[in-house]
Amino acid sequence: MDRMTDFMPESSSSFPPSTMVGQMVWGSDAEGSFEPPPPKMPPQRSAAALAAATTQLLEALVAKRVPRVEALRRKLHQNRPRGLGEIEHAANVLHAEMEALDFLAGRTGGEQAADFGRHGAVVIAAAERMTSVSRVLVERHAVEGPVARLMWIELVLESDSLRKRVRQGAHWLAQMNRDLSHRRSAVTAEISQRALDELARRGTTLHQRLHTVHRLCGHARSIHALCEQMAEQRNHLCATLQDKVLPAAMHLQQSLQPLVEAVGYRPLVPEELMTAIEAQHEMQVCLTQVGAHIVRLQAGDQELAAQLEQMEEKAASLA
Repeated sequence: MDRMTDFMPESSSSFPPSTMVGQMVWGSDAEGSFEPPPPKMPPQRSAAALAAATTQLLEALVAKRVPRVEALRRKLHQNRPRGLGEIEHAANVLHAEMEALDFLAGRTGGEQAADFGRHGAVVIAAAERMTSVSRVLVERHAVEGPVARLMWIELVLESDSLRKRVRQGAHWLAQMNRDLSHRRSAVTAEISQRALDELARRGTTLHQRLHTVHRLCGHARSIHALCEQMAEQRNHLCATLQDKVLPAAMHLQQSLQPLVEAVGYRPLVPEELMTAIEAQHEMQVCLTQVGAHIVRLQAGDQELAAQLEQMEEKAASLA
Protein backbone atom coordinates (compact mmCIF):
# COMPACT_ATOMS: atom_id res chain seq x y z
CA MET A 1 0.00 0.00 0.00
CA ASP A 2 1.17 3.53 -0.79
CA ARG A 3 2.69 5.53 2.03
CA MET A 4 0.55 8.39 3.31
CA THR A 5 2.64 11.22 1.87
CA ASP A 6 -0.19 13.43 0.60
CA PHE A 7 -1.32 14.73 3.96
CA MET A 8 0.28 15.99 7.16
CA PRO A 9 -1.26 14.44 10.30
CA GLU A 10 -2.38 16.77 13.01
CA SER A 11 -0.91 14.73 15.85
CA SER A 12 1.07 11.60 16.46
CA SER A 13 -1.85 9.83 18.12
CA SER A 14 -5.18 8.85 16.64
CA PHE A 15 -6.99 9.26 19.93
CA PRO A 16 -6.84 11.70 22.81
CA PRO A 17 -4.73 10.53 25.73
CA SER A 18 -6.49 7.87 27.80
CA THR A 19 -7.93 9.08 31.06
CA MET A 20 -6.62 7.18 34.03
CA VAL A 21 -9.41 5.22 35.65
CA GLY A 22 -10.15 6.57 39.10
CA GLN A 23 -10.00 3.18 40.85
CA MET A 24 -7.62 2.30 43.66
CA VAL A 25 -6.53 -1.11 44.96
CA TRP A 26 -5.99 -2.19 48.47
CA GLY A 27 -2.41 -2.04 49.77
CA SER A 28 -0.71 -4.64 51.95
CA ASP A 29 -0.43 -2.61 55.13
CA ALA A 30 -2.81 -2.97 58.07
CA GLU A 31 -4.14 0.57 57.83
CA GLY A 32 -5.73 -0.09 54.48
CA SER A 33 -3.84 2.54 52.46
CA PHE A 34 -4.49 3.04 48.71
CA GLU A 35 -2.08 2.98 45.84
CA PRO A 36 -2.76 3.60 42.15
CA PRO A 37 -2.72 0.67 39.70
CA PRO A 38 0.26 0.40 37.37
CA PRO A 39 -0.12 2.66 34.27
CA LYS A 40 -1.42 0.98 31.13
CA MET A 41 -0.11 1.59 27.64
CA PRO A 42 -2.76 2.83 25.16
CA PRO A 43 -4.03 -0.09 23.09
CA GLN A 44 -2.65 -0.41 19.55
CA ARG A 45 -5.41 -0.47 16.92
CA SER A 46 -5.34 -3.19 14.33
CA ALA A 47 -5.25 -2.50 10.60
CA ALA A 48 -8.85 -3.70 10.27
CA ALA A 49 -10.01 -1.35 13.04
CA LEU A 50 -8.16 1.58 11.48
CA ALA A 51 -9.69 0.84 8.08
CA ALA A 52 -13.15 0.71 9.65
CA ALA A 53 -12.57 4.02 11.43
CA THR A 54 -11.39 5.69 8.22
CA THR A 55 -14.37 4.29 6.32
CA GLN A 56 -16.73 5.71 8.93
CA LEU A 57 -14.96 9.07 8.76
CA LEU A 58 -15.26 9.20 4.98
CA GLU A 59 -18.94 8.25 5.09
CA ALA A 60 -19.61 11.11 7.52
CA LEU A 61 -17.71 13.56 5.31
CA VAL A 62 -19.54 12.51 2.15
CA ALA A 63 -22.92 12.52 3.87
CA LYS A 64 -22.68 15.90 5.61
CA ARG A 65 -19.67 18.10 4.98
CA VAL A 66 -19.06 17.59 1.26
CA PRO A 67 -22.71 18.52 0.46
CA ARG A 68 -22.25 21.75 2.43
CA VAL A 69 -19.22 22.65 0.36
CA GLU A 70 -21.08 21.73 -2.83
CA ALA A 71 -24.03 23.93 -1.83
CA LEU A 72 -21.66 26.87 -1.34
CA ARG A 73 -20.05 26.14 -4.70
CA ARG A 74 -23.46 26.34 -6.38
CA LYS A 75 -24.17 29.67 -4.67
CA LEU A 76 -20.86 31.06 -5.85
CA HIS A 77 -21.58 29.91 -9.39
CA GLN A 78 -25.07 31.44 -9.37
CA ASN A 79 -23.83 34.73 -7.86
CA ARG A 80 -20.79 35.34 -10.02
CA PRO A 81 -20.32 39.08 -10.63
CA ARG A 82 -22.47 40.51 -13.42
CA GLY A 83 -22.41 43.66 -15.46
CA LEU A 84 -19.03 43.43 -17.16
CA GLY A 85 -20.61 42.75 -20.54
CA GLU A 86 -22.80 45.84 -20.32
CA ILE A 87 -19.90 48.05 -19.33
CA GLU A 88 -17.69 46.61 -22.08
CA HIS A 89 -20.37 47.12 -24.73
CA ALA A 90 -21.15 50.67 -23.64
CA ALA A 91 -17.45 51.56 -23.56
CA ASN A 92 -16.84 50.07 -27.02
CA VAL A 93 -19.81 51.93 -28.52
CA LEU A 94 -18.78 55.24 -27.00
CA HIS A 95 -15.18 54.80 -28.12
CA ALA A 96 -16.21 53.95 -31.68
CA GLU A 97 -18.61 56.91 -31.93
CA MET A 98 -15.99 59.34 -30.63
CA GLU A 99 -13.45 58.02 -33.14
CA ALA A 100 -15.92 58.65 -35.96
CA LEU A 101 -16.78 62.19 -34.87
CA ASP A 102 -15.22 64.72 -37.31
CA PHE A 103 -14.75 68.04 -35.51
CA LEU A 104 -13.54 69.79 -38.68
CA ALA A 105 -16.95 69.18 -40.26
CA GLY A 106 -18.43 71.54 -37.72
CA ARG A 107 -16.47 74.44 -39.19
CA THR A 108 -17.53 74.00 -42.80
CA GLY A 109 -21.26 74.54 -42.58
CA GLY A 110 -23.84 72.97 -44.88
CA GLU A 111 -24.45 69.22 -44.95
CA GLN A 112 -21.15 68.37 -43.27
CA ALA A 113 -22.07 70.58 -40.35
CA ALA A 114 -25.43 68.85 -40.14
CA ASP A 115 -23.65 65.49 -40.06
CA PHE A 116 -21.48 66.77 -37.21
CA GLY A 117 -24.61 67.77 -35.31
CA ARG A 118 -26.26 64.38 -35.80
CA HIS A 119 -23.08 62.47 -34.91
CA GLY A 120 -22.43 64.70 -31.92
CA ALA A 121 -25.90 63.83 -30.59
CA VAL A 122 -25.05 60.13 -30.99
CA VAL A 123 -21.86 60.60 -28.97
CA ILE A 124 -23.81 62.41 -26.25
CA ALA A 125 -26.31 59.54 -26.11
CA ALA A 126 -23.46 57.00 -25.91
CA ALA A 127 -21.90 58.97 -23.05
CA GLU A 128 -25.25 59.00 -21.23
CA ARG A 129 -25.49 55.23 -21.68
CA MET A 130 -21.97 54.82 -20.32
CA THR A 131 -22.92 56.92 -17.32
CA SER A 132 -26.03 54.84 -16.66
CA VAL A 133 -24.37 51.40 -16.79
CA SER A 134 -21.42 52.67 -14.75
CA ARG A 135 -23.67 53.80 -11.94
CA VAL A 136 -25.56 50.52 -11.97
CA LEU A 137 -22.34 48.50 -11.71
CA VAL A 138 -20.93 50.66 -8.89
CA GLU A 139 -24.17 50.42 -6.90
CA ARG A 140 -24.46 46.67 -7.51
CA HIS A 141 -20.91 46.07 -6.37
CA ALA A 142 -21.53 48.03 -3.17
CA VAL A 143 -24.51 45.79 -2.35
CA GLU A 144 -23.37 42.39 -3.64
CA GLY A 145 -19.68 42.58 -2.75
CA PRO A 146 -20.06 42.08 1.03
CA VAL A 147 -22.56 39.26 0.50
CA ALA A 148 -20.18 37.45 -1.85
CA ARG A 149 -17.32 37.87 0.61
CA LEU A 150 -19.36 36.12 3.32
CA MET A 151 -19.85 33.16 0.97
CA TRP A 152 -16.08 32.94 0.31
CA ILE A 153 -15.36 32.98 4.03
CA GLU A 154 -17.96 30.29 4.69
CA LEU A 155 -16.49 28.17 1.91
CA VAL A 156 -12.95 28.34 3.25
CA LEU A 157 -14.14 27.59 6.81
CA GLU A 158 -15.97 24.49 5.60
CA SER A 159 -12.93 23.40 3.61
CA ASP A 160 -10.69 23.86 6.65
CA SER A 161 -13.02 21.65 8.67
CA LEU A 162 -12.85 19.04 5.93
CA ARG A 163 -9.07 19.30 5.77
CA LYS A 164 -8.69 18.57 9.50
CA ARG A 165 -10.72 15.39 9.18
CA VAL A 166 -8.83 14.34 6.07
CA ARG A 167 -5.57 14.65 7.96
CA GLN A 168 -6.97 12.50 10.76
CA GLY A 169 -7.99 9.85 8.24
CA ALA A 170 -4.57 10.02 6.59
CA HIS A 171 -2.94 9.52 9.99
CA TRP A 172 -5.04 6.43 10.60
CA LEU A 173 -4.13 5.02 7.20
CA ALA A 174 -0.46 5.63 7.93
CA GLN A 175 -0.85 3.66 11.16
CA MET A 176 -2.66 0.98 9.22
CA ASN A 177 0.20 0.77 6.74
CA ARG A 178 2.72 0.30 9.54
CA ASP A 179 0.58 -2.38 11.16
CA LEU A 180 0.27 -4.26 7.88
CA SER A 181 4.02 -4.13 7.34
CA HIS A 182 4.60 -5.50 10.83
CA ARG A 183 2.07 -8.30 10.37
CA ARG A 184 3.43 -9.29 6.96
CA SER A 185 6.87 -9.84 8.46
CA ALA A 186 5.42 -12.36 10.90
CA VAL A 187 2.63 -14.10 8.97
CA THR A 188 3.25 -17.45 7.30
CA ALA A 189 -0.18 -18.86 6.46
CA GLU A 190 -1.38 -18.16 2.93
CA ILE A 191 -4.90 -17.35 4.08
CA SER A 192 -3.55 -14.76 6.47
CA GLN A 193 -1.45 -13.25 3.69
CA ARG A 194 -4.51 -12.94 1.48
CA ALA A 195 -6.38 -11.19 4.28
CA LEU A 196 -3.55 -8.69 4.67
CA ASP A 197 -3.49 -8.10 0.91
CA GLU A 198 -7.22 -7.41 0.94
CA LEU A 199 -6.76 -4.91 3.77
CA ALA A 200 -3.97 -3.25 1.79
CA ARG A 201 -6.25 -2.88 -1.27
CA ARG A 202 -8.97 -1.44 0.94
CA GLY A 203 -6.47 1.01 2.37
CA THR A 204 -5.45 2.11 -1.13
CA THR A 205 -9.08 2.81 -2.02
CA LEU A 206 -9.60 4.77 1.17
CA HIS A 207 -6.45 6.77 0.49
CA GLN A 208 -7.66 7.65 -3.00
CA ARG A 209 -11.01 8.88 -1.67
CA LEU A 210 -9.31 10.89 1.06
CA HIS A 211 -7.04 12.42 -1.55
CA THR A 212 -10.11 13.44 -3.59
CA VAL A 213 -11.54 15.22 -0.55
CA HIS A 214 -8.13 16.83 0.01
CA ARG A 215 -8.12 18.15 -3.57
CA LEU A 216 -11.67 19.41 -3.08
CA CYS A 217 -10.39 21.46 -0.13
CA GLY A 218 -7.53 22.72 -2.30
CA HIS A 219 -9.98 23.94 -4.94
CA ALA A 220 -12.03 25.69 -2.25
CA ARG A 221 -8.98 27.58 -1.00
CA SER A 222 -7.93 28.47 -4.54
CA ILE A 223 -11.42 29.78 -5.25
CA HIS A 224 -11.34 31.88 -2.09
CA ALA A 225 -7.99 33.41 -3.05
CA LEU A 226 -9.17 34.05 -6.62
CA CYS A 227 -12.40 35.68 -5.43
CA GLU A 228 -10.46 37.98 -3.12
CA GLN A 229 -8.19 38.95 -6.00
CA MET A 230 -11.14 39.60 -8.30
CA ALA A 231 -12.89 41.65 -5.62
CA GLU A 232 -9.84 43.89 -5.40
CA GLN A 233 -9.79 44.28 -9.19
CA ARG A 234 -13.50 45.06 -9.19
CA ASN A 235 -12.88 47.70 -6.53
CA HIS A 236 -10.35 49.30 -8.87
CA LEU A 237 -12.84 49.18 -11.77
CA CYS A 238 -15.60 50.75 -9.70
CA ALA A 239 -13.23 53.44 -8.43
CA THR A 240 -12.26 54.24 -12.04
CA LEU A 241 -15.91 54.42 -13.07
CA GLN A 242 -16.88 56.57 -10.09
CA ASP A 243 -13.91 58.92 -9.96
CA LYS A 244 -12.91 59.19 -13.63
CA VAL A 245 -15.50 57.89 -16.10
CA LEU A 246 -18.55 59.62 -14.64
CA PRO A 247 -16.90 63.06 -14.45
CA ALA A 248 -15.34 62.62 -17.91
CA ALA A 249 -18.67 61.59 -19.42
CA MET A 250 -20.37 64.62 -17.89
CA HIS A 251 -17.60 66.90 -19.19
CA LEU A 252 -17.93 65.41 -22.67
CA GLN A 253 -21.69 65.92 -22.74
CA GLN A 254 -21.46 69.48 -21.46
CA SER A 255 -18.77 70.26 -24.05
CA LEU A 256 -20.58 68.75 -27.02
CA GLN A 257 -24.17 69.85 -26.31
CA PRO A 258 -23.62 73.56 -27.08
CA LEU A 259 -21.77 72.66 -30.28
CA VAL A 260 -24.55 70.36 -31.46
CA GLU A 261 -27.06 73.18 -30.91
CA ALA A 262 -24.90 75.93 -32.43
CA VAL A 263 -23.84 74.07 -35.58
CA GLY A 264 -27.41 74.15 -36.82
CA TYR A 265 -27.24 77.90 -37.55
CA ARG A 266 -23.54 78.83 -37.78
CA PRO A 267 -20.06 77.35 -38.36
CA LEU A 268 -18.10 76.49 -35.23
CA VAL A 269 -14.88 78.29 -34.31
CA PRO A 270 -11.65 76.51 -33.26
CA GLU A 271 -11.72 77.87 -29.70
CA GLU A 272 -15.01 76.22 -28.83
CA LEU A 273 -14.04 73.00 -30.61
CA MET A 274 -10.86 72.66 -28.52
CA THR A 275 -12.83 72.21 -25.29
CA ALA A 276 -14.81 69.34 -26.80
CA ILE A 277 -11.67 67.77 -28.30
CA GLU A 278 -9.94 67.83 -24.91
CA ALA A 279 -13.04 66.36 -23.24
CA GLN A 280 -13.12 63.57 -25.82
CA HIS A 281 -9.43 62.80 -25.25
CA GLU A 282 -10.04 62.63 -21.48
CA MET A 283 -12.91 60.21 -22.07
CA GLN A 284 -10.78 58.01 -24.33
CA VAL A 285 -8.08 57.73 -21.65
CA CYS A 286 -10.69 56.69 -19.08
CA LEU A 287 -12.17 54.09 -21.43
CA THR A 288 -8.71 52.61 -22.00
CA GLN A 289 -8.31 52.17 -18.25
CA VAL A 290 -11.75 50.59 -17.98
CA GLY A 291 -10.88 48.19 -20.79
CA ALA A 292 -7.74 47.05 -18.97
CA HIS A 293 -9.73 46.37 -15.79
CA ILE A 294 -12.34 44.44 -17.75
CA VAL A 295 -9.73 42.23 -19.44
CA ARG A 296 -8.26 41.27 -16.06
CA LEU A 297 -11.67 40.59 -14.57
CA GLN A 298 -12.77 38.49 -17.54
CA ALA A 299 -9.62 36.36 -17.25
CA GLY A 300 -10.29 35.91 -13.54
CA ASP A 301 -13.91 34.99 -14.19
CA GLN A 302 -12.86 32.30 -16.67
CA GLU A 303 -10.43 30.88 -14.12
CA LEU A 304 -13.15 30.97 -11.46
CA ALA A 305 -15.56 29.09 -13.72
CA ALA A 306 -12.92 26.41 -14.37
CA GLN A 307 -12.16 26.06 -10.64
CA LEU A 308 -15.85 25.77 -9.78
CA GLU A 309 -16.32 23.12 -12.47
CA GLN A 310 -13.38 21.07 -11.18
CA MET A 311 -14.74 21.39 -7.66
CA GLU A 312 -18.11 20.09 -8.85
CA GLU A 313 -16.42 17.09 -10.49
CA LYS A 314 -14.55 16.22 -7.27
CA ALA A 315 -17.74 16.41 -5.21
CA ALA A 316 -19.66 14.29 -7.73
CA SER A 317 -16.96 11.59 -7.69
CA LEU A 318 -17.40 11.22 -3.93
CA ALA A 319 -21.17 10.73 -4.09
